[in-house]
Amino acid sequence: MSITKLICLIACGVIFAAGCDRKESVTNSGTRPAGAAKYILTTEPADPQTPTEVKESVTEPALVAITGRIDAGDVEPFQDGVASFLISQLPEGDHAEGDPDHADNCPFCKRKLKNAPKALVRILDDSGEVMTVDARQLLGIAKGDVVVVRGSATYLEPVNTVQIDAEGIFVR
Repeated sequence: MSITKLICLIACGVIFAAGCDRKESVTNSGTRPAGAAKYILTTEPADPQTPTEVKESVTEPALVAITGRIDAGDVEPFQDGVASFLISQLPEGDHAEGDPDHADNCPFCKRKLKNAPKALVRILDDSGEVMTVDARQLLGIAKGDVVVVRGSATYLEPVNTVQIDAEGIFVR
């Protein structure tokens, strides 16, 4: 395992562990928990940035819109029972010319996306702690979804990760 993956796993574990003691019940009926609607945006935020753009522009916590695919490479982007997930940068649309498999076949894109920061999206409760309800059930999202997140961003340089405390999420 590379040192980058190890650091990412450790950072995610530390960040996710913040709310692992408590579990909020989620019904088996497939309905979302109470309060979920306030996090779901019906219109896409304007001018979303990539994780790389946020990394380069944020020096202190700032309100941003960021876009990416729910994916973490070799690790699971979700942790059971926690309202947070990882997103990866999307390939540049102009270069890919609309080919969804382009990044898998282009050495330039592979290298650029591999070096791009991930973004850790967190949904916080009223006390400022990560909610203890599964993000997939809270938001109706899945691995591979492309999302635009509006929230407060901080860049965590030691782990090359943008942390977003989400106010709202739009699923493309």
